[in-house]
Order: sequence, then structure tokens, then C-alpha cells
Amino acid sequence: MPLTKHAFNTDGSVDEYILSNSRGTSVYVTTWGARLTRFITKDKNNKLRDIVAGFETYEQWQDSLLIDDPYFGATIGRVAGRIHPCDSVTIAERQCVLPEIQPNKVCLHGGRQGFDKKLFTATDVSAEHNMAAVKMVYMSPDGEEGFPGEIELGVTYSLADDNSLAISYHGELTKGTESVFNPTNHTYWNLTGFEEPTVHNHICSLPATNVMATHSDHLMIPTGQLQSVIGTALDFASQPRKYGDRIDEFDNEIMRGYDHAYVTSTAPTDHLRQVACVWSELSGIRLTVMTDQPVLVMYTGNWISDKLVGKYGVRYGKHAAVALETQRFVNAINIPEYRDQVLLRPGRRFVHKVVFKLDAVE
Repeated sequence: MPLTKHAFNTDGSVDEYILSNSRGTSVYVTTWGARLTRFITKDKNNKLRDIVAGFETYEQWQDSLLIDDPYFGATIGRVAGRIHPCDSVTIAERQCVLPEIQPNKVCLHGGRQGFDKKLFTATDVSAEHNMAAVKMVYMSPDGEEGFPGEIELGVTYSLADDNSLAISYHGELTKGTESVFNPTNHTYWNLTGFEEPTVHNHICSLPATNVMATHSDHLMIPTGQLQSVIGTALDFASQPRKYGDRIDEFDNEIMRGYDHAYVTSTAPTDHLRQVACVWSELSGIRLTVMTDQPVLVMYTGNWISDKLVGKYGVRYGKHAAVALETQRFVNAINIPEYRDQVLLRPGRRFVHKVVFKLDAVE
């Protein structure tokens, strides 16, 4: 159950934990934003590859934010995705004003300073899980980023010997009558370790046959209706195929690629289900995603700046990696039929689990 840590910044105020298993896989997580910073695993030829985007140090991460913020590896909250409109959201029987991050009254990924920018406290929980495991905790105060209520969030990373990385979220409202909560993880994956500069050759299989439909005049905001993907560029259910096969069909001014909420069930479930499988023929690394959540947002890094230079001197850019974000319905607080999914009240514990399982295929 090896778990080690070291300082992630020069003054020692931010730590990075390393979870390792018997198969030579190492996962690095930092207390800043409870971020996954490295995922080093063997490919089909037993070569080690780091298959997630990120930066070497905390200081380099801070410098990168002056260029672009793709939320590499971060824990996102209080609410993942976009809330629209955000200037008058009913929570706890009052109208709340949430910060506008994008034009047209859109609050994105929890506000200007979401969980991705917060410092978590960490505890070694390896003995409890019988594998390398670390629990990160953050107390979000009442009124933070406009959200009412005080919430305690726990995020546990655990790495098993079968190369499964589990991320478990637990949230409780510790003060107040009601809040809204829908966190996720925003790791970006390139299964070649960025030997291929884009994920165009990555093959994806995704069983969901519907996505959340969006407004015709606001293509990033769900309406609450479902839209079939069968036979369209969004269809990865009929048969596995490469991202690059049809990614150019999306409007380059608005979408630039995949950024869609695939509906895997109508509500959270009490068991894990496979919601995506992505693999690279070059490396032979296959990533299988399992979750108890009803939505998978698949985002192919459409807006990553090509000015970002990350670990190992890798220059990132458009479509450099894919994020697979498990969560509850996007914009649910503004959609009556899904609203209850994201409401947190006293005595109602929030749970969310996602497993990223790696193996090698020929």
C-alpha cells in the first residue's frame, strides 16, 4: 500500500501524494485543487507513459493560469459545467447571484475561484482501503462564489493493483437549509503520453444513445430534453470509432469538437456501470470509465491554448487530450425535472464514485 508525499511548491505549503501499486503504476495527486497531476502506467510494450495533462510544479501551474485555464486534473465544484442563467438562481428559497464566468450569464465550474483553486487537507487512508489511498477534504464556507450553505467535501483517491483508480466524493451540508452540489474530476487523458499530439486517433466506445439537447441560440446550455445520437457525429454507441473520424463536423467558432453531456441513466444509481471506453492503438493503453452518475461529459480539449507547455516540455493545444467528466445533469438547478439531483440539504449525504481502469490491449 505505498503512499508517499513531497512538497509541490517551494515553500512547502502544497503537497503532492504518490499512489503506487504492484504493477508499476503511479498516480500523483496534489492538495491544490485535489488535482490529479500524473498518471504513469505501462503500455503494451511495458514502456512507462504519463497519460494525463499537467505541469511540473505548483509555480508552473500558476504561471499557466495567466495563459489559459483548462482545469487540468482538477476537482470541480461546487457545480460542474455551466449554470445558465446564473444571475437569479433559486436556492434555499432565495434568489442567488452566481459569478458570470462566460458571456451570456453563464457560471462555469463553480465560479471564479472554484474548488480547483482551493487548498485541501490530506489524510493517508491506505489502511482503511487496503490499497494506496489519500483523502482530500475542503470546507466550502456559506456564500462562497454566491452559493448558500456551508459544505464539507471529501475526495478520496485510491489505486488498486488491477490498475483501477477510484475517485469517491462525499458531501454534506454542515450549515444552512439548502445548497447545490455537483462536483466532478477534470483530468485530461492522452493515452499515448502525448507522443501523438492530439486524440484524433483514439478510439472511443460509449454506450449512451442520448445527449442533453441544448438551446438553438446557446449551444452549450442544456434544455432538459434528450436528443438521440444514433447516426450522427455524436454516435459512439453503434460502433467504436476514432474521434478524428467526424470531429471536424462541429462548428469551429462555437464547438470545435466534442463537448457534450451523454446521458447514461435518468438519475444516480446504487451501482457502477461502464459509461465509456477509450483506447490507443499506438500505446495499447485502454481506459474504461465506470460510475454511478447519470451523465458523462466528454470534452476533447477544444479550446486548450497552444501556448501552454506542460510536463516534459509537451506543448498542448486543441484536441491534445480528452476529459471524461462523470456528474449529474448539467444545469440541473435550472431544469425542474432534474433539479432535485443537485440539491443538498441537512441529513442528505452526497455520494459520487468514478473508476478509471487502465489495461493494455494489442
